[in-house]
This record gives sequence, structure tokens and C-alpha cells, in this order.
Amino acid sequence: MKKKVAIVGAGVGGLACAARLAKDGFEVEVYEKLPVCGGRNNIICDRGFKFDTGPSFVLMPDFFEEVFAYCGESLKDYLDLKPLDVSYKIFYADGQALSVFKDSQRTKEELERFEPDAGKKFDQFIRETDRIYRIVRPLLYKCVTLKSLADPVYWSLPAKIRAFESYWNLAGKYFKSEKLKYAFTFEAMFMGVSPYQAPAFYSVITYTDHVQKVAHAMGGMYQIPLALEKLAKKFGAKFHYQCPVAQISRQNGKVILACGQDKVEADCAVVNADYAYAQEDLLKRKIPDFKYSCSTYLLYLGLKKKLKNLEHHNLFFSANLNQNLDQIFKDKTIPLDPSFYIHVPTVTDPSLAQAGKEILYLLIPIPNLKNNRNFLKDHRQRLRQLVFDKINKTCGCDLEELIEVEHSFEPEDFIGRYNLKFGATFGLAHNLTQSAFFRPANRDSKIKNLYYVGASTQPGGGLPVVIAGSRIVAEMIKQGKGL
Repeated sequence: MKKKVAIVGAGVGGLACAARLAKDGFEVEVYEKLPVCGGRNNIICDRGFKFDTGPSFVLMPDFFEEVFAYCGESLKDYLDLKPLDVSYKIFYADGQALSVFKDSQRTKEELERFEPDAGKKFDQFIRETDRIYRIVRPLLYKCVTLKSLADPVYWSLPAKIRAFESYWNLAGKYFKSEKLKYAFTFEAMFMGVSPYQAPAFYSVITYTDHVQKVAHAMGGMYQIPLALEKLAKKFGAKFHYQCPVAQISRQNGKVILACGQDKVEADCAVVNADYAYAQEDLLKRKIPDFKYSCSTYLLYLGLKKKLKNLEHHNLFFSANLNQNLDQIFKDKTIPLDPSFYIHVPTVTDPSLAQAGKEILYLLIPIPNLKNNRNFLKDHRQRLRQLVFDKINKTCGCDLEELIEVEHSFEPEDFIGRYNLKFGATFGLAHNLTQSAFFRPANRDSKIKNLYYVGASTQPGGGLPVVIAGSRIVAEMIKQGKGL
């Protein structure tokens, strides 16, 4: 008889686990509280506009290819990942702009406008981050705990990957210009932490930007969870939507899920709900005083016409980035002059809107709600106007007049829809004491047949890394660890 695996949550991690385990011959059933798959990687369809609501970058495409290859399938039969000619464009407060290209030679020419010998320094930076990446990459397919540190093979690891150095300090060894330092560390914000706090080994994200390039999933980023759901269903996985799990327990060697009035028995379970929520609400446990990522204020705008001067990915940096980061991560206040990100997928993929129209996805990093009341309402209009003014100046438009459709998402929405504690958009923060050996493990320490996958567990956040985590879990279950 097949062993039954119950998966709690149909986010990307849960979907990838479902596909792997169904392929491996397990009876797989997925329980999801929302009516659709994807978790934070979701979609809003409104009046001809298709807004991706979560992840917007495709990095490390080989990690996507791996999950399909694991199942004996080809990614190309499921997804069309198109590399971008312009990876992203950075707008500085003084009017200067820096474009990062798929063609690294063009990128180096751009860098030289900001700092003499920056092209040469870029090559040196890439060599060092390549070295770190080659060490880190295999670890993304392993669950390592504090017990693992007893193995001498790991003793020299912190020094090799510059674990005790910050992302910011690493960039500063190669670039003198503050503008370039920020250009090579802003990715920390997409993990919900400051580049001053993120360990230097997270520079592998910058490496993948520049070496493996940035791609877009044609048809929208929501095609990724749809593809994984299709893959899982092909091998027999079953999905139960609008079926929230209220509690997880163990009885007679089985894992028991409480779903409304029903009790679901399984040989083992994989939890793709956010880790802190799972511990507190599903398992009724006390949790440590974790550090959490920042939150975000998101606006999804459907525009009547195209805009000028924006690329697919755009970053607008604050005039005082140091102050901006301190306000979010230290002072826990809404920034006075925030940096923000604009995703314009219709630059690459016009199928996401009607002919001649445009999609803008605006992301403004703000503090999470830990020890904070929801004070966004006191600043919402100010932030909106400040961001709109900068867009108007850059694009030569009146953005307010162009809006045909508008949706927003705030910290409390992350709590209500995705069960993210304190509305922390990216889950647990990626600081040193919550990375690698110190990040929550993929296997529960008390219930042998209970596992975790997702951004707040090992190996960490971001679509490709979460997909790698699904392999860790699938292989643990296949090898019988915990069963």
C-alpha cells in the first residue's frame, strides 16, 4: 500500500513537494485554505489586466529545470522563461540612472560612468561571488542543523563564505561609490533585510543577477505555480482547495490534520504554511523570539496607456538610503523618503493587458507590525503621492489620470491571506543567526514524520531556493527519515 503524504499549503514549496512525492510513488493530497494554488505567488485578474501579486524575478533557472527533471519532465513543456535584455534599471534621486544588461560588457560600460575602473572591479566582484556561489549552491540541497557543526567538513565554512561579513562590506571592498555599493546590495531588500545586516554570502543573489541573468515567465509569474500544480496532478496528486487546516497532531503513529469537521490521517505531512504560524497556530507551541523581515505596501495599477522610460524591473532609490534603511529596520517607522520597486511586466509580456495598456506593480518596503500598530493608514496617501510624483517626473505623465484599475495590499493583508506573522512579507529575516545551521530545519524535532518547506525554513526564501527546499524534504521522506 502506498504511503500517504498530506501537504498543508499549495504555495510553490508545497506544489514542488507534491510533484516530487507523487512522482516517487506516494499518495499525495494537498490542503489549501485559498481557492487557488500559489500562495504569495498569486494573481489578480481584473478588467483585462493580469497582476502578478508576489515574486516578480526569475533567477537561477537551473533550479526550476531541476524540479521538472526530477519528475522526468522538461521545463520547456511547461514554462517559457524569457531572459531580459535589460535586467533592471536603477533611478537615483539626483536624476542619474544605471541600467544592468544581460550583456555584461554593456553593464560594465554603464558602471564606468559612475566610477573609474568600475568595470575591472565588477569582474573581480563577480569572481569572488562565483567562488562563494560554488560553495553555497550544494548546501541549498541539504538540511544542516547545529548538530551538523560537529562535522569537521563544516568548520572552515563560515570563513570560506564570509559569513561574519555583511553584504554591504563585501561590496565596499570592490566599489567606492555609494551608488554602486547600493546597486550591488539592493537584493537584500528582496529578502526583507538591510544589506548592512545580511551576511556577505547572500551576494550569490547578485551573482545570479549578473551571470545567470534575469528572466520572466511568459504569461506571468503565476504560470510557475500553475505549471507545478499541473506537474503534480500528472502523477496523481490531489488538491483540496478552500480547505484550511486548523490543527496538526499525532495519534497512533499517524499525522492528523483537522480540516473543519474532518480529520485527515496521513503517514507523514509537509507543512508549507509559514513556519511561525505553523508552530503557534497549527501545533500550539511557543516559539522563540524570531527576527522577522520587513513588510511591504503594494499597489497594482492597470493603466490606460503605455509609459515611457521604464524597463521591466525598476528601482527608485531614496536620496538618503542609509536613513531609509534605518527607519525600516531600526526605528520601525514608515520611511520619510522611501526607496521603491516598480515591476512593469507588460514591457516584455503584452499579453498581461489589453493592447496599448500597461501594468504597474509598486512595492514599497515598510516595517512589519511587530511591536507596531498598523500606522500605514496615517501615511498611505503621503507615500502614494511621493511615489507618483517620482514616476510622473521620470515618465512625463500624470499617473493618477491614467489609472483604470487599482488594487492594494498591506501588512494586515499578509496576515489575513497568507498567515504571515506580523505581516512580514518575506517571513523570517535572513540575518546570520537565522541562516543555514540556525534557520528552522526541514524536519520537526518532536514529530518524526512532520516536515517543513517554504521561505522561513531551510534553505531560505526566494522561488528557486524554496524549490531546492522541496527536494530536501522529498528526499528525506523517500529515504524513510521520520517514517
